[in-house]
Amino acid sequence: MIKVVLDAMGGDHAPCANLEGVKLAVERGVVDQRRVLLTGPQQVLAPELAALGLSGCEIIDAPDVLTCNDTPVDAMRRKPNNSISLGIRAVAERRAAGFISAGSTGVVVAAASVGLPRLEGIRRPGIAVAITGEGGVPFVVVDVGANPQPKAVDLLQYAIMGSAYYRGTLGNDRPRVGLLNIGTEDTKGNPLTKEAALLLREAPINFVGNVEGVDVFAGRCDVVVCDGFTGNVLLKVSEGCAEYLLRTTASFMREAGIDGRQVLQKLKQRVDYSEYGGAQLLGVDGGVTICHGRSGPEAICNAIRFALRAAGAEVNHHIVTAARAAAAS
Repeated sequence: MIKVVLDAMGGDHAPCANLEGVKLAVERGVVDQRRVLLTGPQQVLAPELAALGLSGCEIIDAPDVLTCNDTPVDAMRRKPNNSISLGIRAVAERRAAGFISAGSTGVVVAAASVGLPRLEGIRRPGIAVAITGEGGVPFVVVDVGANPQPKAVDLLQYAIMGSAYYRGTLGNDRPRVGLLNIGTEDTKGNPLTKEAALLLREAPINFVGNVEGVDVFAGRCDVVVCDGFTGNVLLKVSEGCAEYLLRTTASFMREAGIDGRQVLQKLKQRVDYSEYGGAQLLGVDGGVTICHGRSGPEAICNAIRFALRAAGAEVNHHIVTAARAAAAS
């Protein structure tokens, strides 16, 4: 029975939103509550779970509560028994297949990097997020925040991992890989992207060349590779634009006297971050799902579904196989 660990104390609305997200997942048949482990202070979580009818969830007592001011170093040294570190430990001990958190991305990446072994052939982990593009076709962006200053070899490995992740979860045996750049010409870019492009052309992947920001949502490629700084900016700007368009469209419809609730609901499902479930930290031996800090119950419910699906797809097995093939080529 595949189990997942949820950081009950992570996020802007913890622990209430996280526990309500578990309840939602149970009610919708996404997961049996016995398959969910929760990390956080026992004395805080036990009465809340009982009130929600979730007494079947196991609690891993994590008395050290992190704040928004705690750095990854603080979390590891001064507050070792925090909900993120103990959740990662549960995955390392094979008590669960995956860990989910809406807490600090930096702390999650640091805890996973220290607490979980690297996958064979992988130097640095990267965060991958799947986004729905034009025509309802998803694309994956790697990295969106784990490594803001990577080397070219890291971008190569992001491409390998992103391709394997796409194959394993979305069923495309030959996903198109693009390198995010300021132009499509081979001569464009900084030293990092130029060096990475040379490596990507020689790798056993379906590399289609440089892609610009305007190409990302248009479906020119299935996997977008970039450094963590650029990827995080891309993700946040995309979220902001989506929210702006939703608000503006709703306003125009009201002014025109149009009942556009169905259209807006479909649009929301397409662009709202809460529908995606979360981002996956690729490159470590264990599933790690990173959620938006603003995640509410709906987002947490989808994150549980996402983490279970990733575990069932054996994403790490696909990554190791791909990394071995790349090393042999």
